[in-house]
Amino acid sequence: MLLGVSAHADAPPASANPCAPAPPVAAQFGANTNRLGLVDLHFFNAQGATVTYFECVGDRAYRLGERSLANGAITSMWAATYWRCGRLTRHFAATATLSDGSLTRGTSSVRTMSCAHRFQLDLPRQVARGHDTRVRVIDRWGIGGIHTQLCVTPPRARHTCRTVAFAAAADVATRHFRPTTPGSWRVELRVRSYRVRGSIAAGVHRVAPTAPPPTVLATGDSTMQGVESFLSDDLGEEATVVSDVHPGFTMSKENAWAAIAASQAARVRPSTTVMSLGAAEGFPMKATDGKLHDCCDEPWVQEYTRRVRKTMRTYLRQGRGRVFYLTIPAPRDDGRAIIVAAVNRAIVRAGEGLAGVQILRMDLLFSPNGFREVMRYRGRDVDVREPDGIHLNVSGTAIAAQVVAQALRGH
Repeated sequence: MLLGVSAHADAPPASANPCAPAPPVAAQFGANTNRLGLVDLHFFNAQGATVTYFECVGDRAYRLGERSLANGAITSMWAATYWRCGRLTRHFAATATLSDGSLTRGTSSVRTMSCAHRFQLDLPRQVARGHDTRVRVIDRWGIGGIHTQLCVTPPRARHTCRTVAFAAAADVATRHFRPTTPGSWRVELRVRSYRVRGSIAAGVHRVAPTAPPPTVLATGDSTMQGVESFLSDDLGEEATVVSDVHPGFTMSKENAWAAIAASQAARVRPSTTVMSLGAAEGFPMKATDGKLHDCCDEPWVQEYTRRVRKTMRTYLRQGRGRVFYLTIPAPRDDGRAIIVAAVNRAIVRAGEGLAGVQILRMDLLFSPNGFREVMRYRGRDVDVREPDGIHLNVSGTAIAAQVVAQALRGH
């Protein structure tokens, strides 16, 4: 997701703190967390100048690096930094001195997934008493650089814990022990406040495995990013959240989402799909009358409705799945607001009468009377929008995820 950005020609001199507040103007800088474990940064219209990028922690700026691009509108800082277990909300800034001598600056925030589902235990379900038993700890993010604790609890005894250290970029660590007492041995991996648990039957018949939690696919365009990380934490062990976000994708341009939905349904086989898409729509579409229609006349809305309904049916998986489809909060720009309103009308129509589909009205929650930056939520005023006037900020995505989690638990 290319999240909130602020960039301006009237920025302070280069010696000033790049993480200081900046006026909200056109989007020029964004953070993307679509690659597991990584944060990519993108700076727009640097005009070939060198872009220096920072992470903002409190009021301090920590320099991450610099990058330049001779041609192209976007300077990308791939793998600018990594996700962290102890700092989930991340703030970034970038600066560039243009050819006319002016300094342009951008700021962006993003919320990454916690470590609740970062690690996996790979262990045998049953071993002989006294058998050398291997436990593999797998870092699903594949970035390593962290210390964990592996605790083993024998039957009717106290646990013992050992440190399991991952070198940078290491994704697997292996430990061995010998279960000398017959019975069920509990294995627990501890990472800060998070726990991953398993058990091994030593010298006894194995216990039938418990059913895995349902799989929730969180997908869509950049409006889903941030929501899925909070949703994963909100649901905890109730579900496994699989994030598959495609920033910038649309349904109105070449109907690009149809192939993505089919692939996701076949690969992930989700019991529930949470979908948010529509921030970048507005492309002309050929409707059922065979004519090309610009947004947002009635034939355009009808065609968009048809495409959304087909996508919903794909995720329903012939009755094996459910769909929670999010409408899009109104953007600040009046022209974009007209398009988003048409998209939302189509989403609501598409879900009508379709068993297993529920429309979650994020537009009515965040923008009941048009765009607003601040909303009243649980007795306090909350700033919920990014400076770009399109996306929800970290606080907004947290609220959206709570609404989604509540809806999922209701089913």
